[in-house]
Amino acid sequence: MKTKRTSLLVICLFAGLSTLTGCNTNRSEKIVIWHDKTDAVVKVLSDAIKEKMPNENVEFVHKDSLTDTLKLVGNDANSAPDMFIFAHDKIGLFKTIGILEPMDELVDPSLYSDYEDLTLSAMKYENVRYGIPLYYETTLFLYNKELLSSTDVPTTTEKLYTYMKDNTDARRYGFVEQHSTPYYSAAWINGFGGSILHDDGKPGLDDQATIESLTYHRKFVEYMPKTSADYSTVNTLFLEKSADCVIGGPWMISSAKEANIDIGVAPMPTIDCTGKALSPYCGIQGVYALKVATKEQGRKERISKILQLFTDPQIGGDLALTSGCAPANKESYEISGVKDNEIVKAIVSSSESAIPMPSRPEMDIMWLETGKLLSDVNMKGADIASSCEKYQKEAENLISQM
Repeated sequence: MKTKRTSLLVICLFAGLSTLTGCNTNRSEKIVIWHDKTDAVVKVLSDAIKEKMPNENVEFVHKDSLTDTLKLVGNDANSAPDMFIFAHDKIGLFKTIGILEPMDELVDPSLYSDYEDLTLSAMKYENVRYGIPLYYETTLFLYNKELLSSTDVPTTTEKLYTYMKDNTDARRYGFVEQHSTPYYSAAWINGFGGSILHDDGKPGLDDQATIESLTYHRKFVEYMPKTSADYSTVNTLFLEKSADCVIGGPWMISSAKEANIDIGVAPMPTIDCTGKALSPYCGIQGVYALKVATKEQGRKERISKILQLFTDPQIGGDLALTSGCAPANKESYEISGVKDNEIVKAIVSSSESAIPMPSRPEMDIMWLETGKLLSDVNMKGADIASSCEKYQKEAENLISQM
């Protein structure tokens, strides 16, 4: 009996201590922000908080599998972060599993009045805004000025094809890209008026425009590495001066400069038969708040103040100058050096033909099924029309089971 009373006393004392500390012994006083960004991006945001909010305790935590981890713990107050920074394309998924706090509950919408429309629309899902856009990025047409002069850069896809035929041999490629990766192949599909996933959530793999784009694109693949066209291969070929030009992200530019490549950036070639430029996907990087973190009023107010700080145009300017990204806030372009930055200018120009990545939850399935389709068509030589029909049905079946 004495042992039971002692145990009960310990439990009561522990419960009392928990009450005195606010009943939540697992969520620390730190505001935790998960991300998958480079150190340069995090430093800009961290420095801004230290300067403008010196008494605030914020910790940035890098997560390689951020999406998968949030699926598991996003609704767990003991494990979830307070905020996270990520591309917009997972908003539909995160909203569906109920982990996002609507942004208009935290930040006055008037603070978005000077933002690029492209970035604002991407932060909405079912007409509700769930994030604050920080910057955006898209793929670029990059070339080595030592191997390809600016006056000879192909301006149309047929000129690009001719250049590839004339400048590809056993040791050199005229042009390379990640031809069987959906994110990159989307530029060709979109340029033909096709779509991997339509706005209503219906797959577009068997659309006539998609079939036509893959049929047209396959002749270009003939002059590129077929067995391994991943990021590492494309990047290595370009850095070793074995590829004259590539389609790659702005993240390739810094490593190219470190390799002493005189890199140039050109507009996306126009598709001769459609009259439209290659139309890559555009990713808008934003900051989001977790619903479980905003239930406590005091913590909600702290999160709100940090989010408001992130709308400062100076932050967008600093991100552009240190990371070569295009700020979401138009006022950021008035900061010295931003508007004339070559990389920023190229992203802004490329975004004119770019399409924001779909943010519907069905896109998780479409990345996978489109990848299978591209692998069969480009690397195994499968019949295009029948392959498109096959993976359209597979995608529709998987979506129906969601």
